[in-house]
Amino acid sequence: MKTLAIIAISIFFLGSNLAYAWDSQITGKVGRIEVHSPKSSSKNITLSIVGETRMCTLPTNNETAYIQKSSTPDTYQDMLSVLLTAKATGNNVRLYINHGTEGCQIHRIDLM
Repeated sequence: MKTLAIIAISIFFLGSNLAYAWDSQITGKVGRIEVHSPKSSSKNITLSIVGETRMCTLPTNNETAYIQKSSTPDTYQDMLSVLLTAKATGNNVRLYINHGTEGCQIHRIDLM
């Protein structure tokens, strides 16, 4: 019975880690922030991290990462505020990135 409980707990924790797997996690200072017109791109905000040349594991289109308002309507303004705050104060951020339809897409931001 004890072995069965250990196996069940292991599967639970392994499964919860897989649910939060990211293609990449990048930590550093915000470099360039670009704001795009929705008519020119669905990548509303693109940014780079100082010293990082590859934001995710895509073979191309990986130099910057983007936030798409239509993918994150409830948190888009908050994500932009965190990025601008980090840029203005020089604080680090951690970006959680997965492959998106147009490159490396940011899904979560931590202000460090």
